[in-house]
Amino acid sequence: MKLSTDFTFPLIVLVTFAELFDFVTARSAVPQGKNDLRILYHDMRTLLNTVSKERPENNLNFEQSLTSLPTLDFRTKDLKSLEVISTLAQLYSGLKSFKFHLNWIQQKQDELGSDDSKTKNLIHLINRLLSQIEKPASELVHPSLPPLKTAWDLYQANVEINQKLFNFCDWYTRALRGLLKAKQS
Repeated sequence: MKLSTDFTFPLIVLVTFAELFDFVTARSAVPQGKNDLRILYHDMRTLLNTVSKERPENNLNFEQSLTSLPTLDFRTKDLKSLEVISTLAQLYSGLKSFKFHLNWIQQKQDELGSDDSKTKNLIHLINRLLSQIEKPASELVHPSLPPLKTAWDLYQANVEINQKLFNFCDWYTRALRGLLKAKQS
């Protein structure tokens, strides 16, 4: 099909406007305003509170076998030098990793017929947080995970994930609060 020159120019203009509309209305990679960061902070606190209820009351020290979980190598003084973009990128990749591990736990809970409502709730909260942060350019690589052969293996892995998720949430809740304070200045 050949278009006449009478239709070519308006078609180019129409396509250009469509592309510009997508560009202008696309979400930013970083929550721009104080309110967006405040919502992210509030949802992060909700996740922290939920995880704190899921942790065992006594501090169980199992052999740490999940080396694929995000690690936190930060100090309190690091909170003063945080940048929004890098903090949100690290938050995103960490949440994505925890979601991957929780999906693994939930799958095994389904196989064993265990109650997985708490795990599903954590996954739901993490999905809500991830939807507020634009996906970074680099794609995350998921590691292979050890098999969970027994209910005891499942319990240990679940406790380890919850303990590390609690520490992760605690750190990033503090980081987001610091970023909010910096925006107020």
